[in-house]
Amino acid sequence: MLFFVLIHFIWALLQGLRFIYIFQIKEYRFDRLQSIAKEIGYLRFLYTTSLKIPKVSLRNILLVFFLTLGVSALFLYSFEQKYLFEFLGYSFFLAPLASFGIVSCGVFLTNIPSTILRSRIRYRAIQKVKKTKAVFIGITGSYGKTSIKEYLAQILSIRFNVVKTPKNMNTDVGIALSINRLLTKSTEFFITELGAYRSGELNYAASYIPFQYIILSGLGNQHLDLYGSKKALIQEEMSPVLHLPDSGTAYLNYESITENAIDVSKFNTVTFGTSPHADIHLTDVKVTPEGTIGIMHYKNRLFKINTRLLGTHSLENLLPAVAISFDLGLNPRVIEKQISKMQPLIGKLSKHKGRNNATILHDGVNSNFNGFLAAIDVMKLFPQSKKIIMTQGIIELGVEKRSTYDQILHKMNNSGIKLFTTDIVFTTIKNNITIFTFNDVESIQKNILQSLDSNTLLLIEGAFAQPIIDTFIIHLDHQNRSRK
Repeated sequence: MLFFVLIHFIWALLQGLRFIYIFQIKEYRFDRLQSIAKEIGYLRFLYTTSLKIPKVSLRNILLVFFLTLGVSALFLYSFEQKYLFEFLGYSFFLAPLASFGIVSCGVFLTNIPSTILRSRIRYRAIQKVKKTKAVFIGITGSYGKTSIKEYLAQILSIRFNVVKTPKNMNTDVGIALSINRLLTKSTEFFITELGAYRSGELNYAASYIPFQYIILSGLGNQHLDLYGSKKALIQEEMSPVLHLPDSGTAYLNYESITENAIDVSKFNTVTFGTSPHADIHLTDVKVTPEGTIGIMHYKNRLFKINTRLLGTHSLENLLPAVAISFDLGLNPRVIEKQISKMQPLIGKLSKHKGRNNATILHDGVNSNFNGFLAAIDVMKLFPQSKKIIMTQGIIELGVEKRSTYDQILHKMNNSGIKLFTTDIVFTTIKNNITIFTFNDVESIQKNILQSLDSNTLLLIEGAFAQPIIDTFIIHLDHQNRSRK
């Protein structure tokens, strides 16, 4: 019996580490954790052989302490209670459930000091914003926010002192930390990426920021399961526009506004998109494996774009950046020149040399429906005979998950692309695509590595741990440094 009790103890500790890791990547939010558990199945969520180690942080150290204390106390107490000892031995298979309960209690308890700390960080940011003369630009939407932010910052930096929220720091505390660390007296423009999962979060995160410009990148179904409905998602992503001052301007995705019948007649707006009805729009787009060219039309001016960025969607993300930059007085030729110098953002459909001379398209920063479709379009342009997509699927789509996957598979029709995934929902949809499903990422990694050669094009679609990505791409760390 002692053997089974020891198994219970060790298994509970290992599974507890995995649950801490999952809480960490889900920002310690129970609603996001519930969403992912519902998507993959509660049994699969609780019972898996993969071991995940959380990063070293104060909160994770506290959670490991709670886990170790709770499991050890239960284990030691069982030696004094015969019935408990026997129960732990016979019910060793419940170890993941016990560790999840202990870790959840730890997350709940650490939420108290975390909330106090976040409030202090936010208060400091509020005071700093009150004193600054910087112009704030906010970027909201379901997809494309980070790319637009980076492109806009690069163009405006030609003339102005520009600061932006780094990486994916787009939550209330991420925005506040960015302001506290980066906003200075010399800052002229502060570009803020705005992210949310539920109604009211954007208002709380940025209500104290006096935005002069808002960009709506596009409206999709990202995090739809957490919002509860498409209407709630649209209302939340549009909320920063509603709080613009009379002198402010909203740069809005034309397709998203028209498809969702959103009335923006009360605001100063500039629309952007591929439609000729948009205020700034694209024509003559040509995409190759080496980059993308096209012409942008805005206020009777032509912008001839020649960039190493891959895909029509990359030029669409450039549209609001070009419009704002021109409206702020930058010369069209100067804007064109800066765009021609832009390097693809790592993990945003960036092209790399892979193992065994394979070609890798790294789209692993995150995954959304529109970006997935755009990546497939780009894959079709490459000459390689062996084309593979590696993905864990798209998270938090709720009731639209099957219809979204159906459209993705339809886009892959007659392309010869094979799909390697951990998401079995893909296999439940009738299609003629070759799909390989795996229980874990490590199995996908092993199978793909065996097939890589010079005739292989691999798309890494969606978030994967950096060590996994590093096994496919040669010298990614060096490429990261050279592009900074």
